[in-house]
Amino acid sequence: MEQLTKHLDKRPRRKHVLAAFFLGIVAGAAAMFCAGFLYLRHNLIISYEFPGLTADDFDDAFENAMPAESGWRSSRESCSLPLPSGGRALYNWKLCHRDYARKLMDDPDHGLVLPALLPCTVTVTDDPRDGHAILSKLNTALLGVIYGGNARNILRSSITPEQEALIALLADGIRKEKDQRKETEP
Repeated sequence: MEQLTKHLDKRPRRKHVLAAFFLGIVAGAAAMFCAGFLYLRHNLIISYEFPGLTADDFDDAFENAMPAESGWRSSRESCSLPLPSGGRALYNWKLCHRDYARKLMDDPDHGLVLPALLPCTVTVTDDPRDGHAILSKLNTALLGVIYGGNARNILRSSITPEQEALIALLADGIRKEKDQRKETEP
């Protein structure tokens, strides 16, 4: 009987087990929050680099570059932000697609929130180290994952690939135009 009493005294007390359990839950939640914060910080904005092109090249081409049949419209937005140091250019453009915007606003779950993502802003500036153009925008595919449902389908399957294709098309067009000018110059 004495051995049984000693064994029972060595068992952890119930409140210590519960305290450890809840401490584990809090520590796990804090770790998940920190990991999520760091992930979003590094993935919420996507940047594309375009060696050989400048922000001015993009600004000149953006307005007339959207094919009418694509449904996408672009407009330059004035910005009250100060210009970057060193006289670098900074341009803000909106890429809008009415049909996608309507589908997002009609979303039954997030239709009141999602219009804040519209129109989709694209910012173009020059890299201070080597002067090539850097285009940045929100990671709409990631936002689609966050919101889920209908927004996920529209943002990930339609908006993101089409915007990326339009940006690549624009960069290719600018490069071709620059090459043609070089060939015709004496």
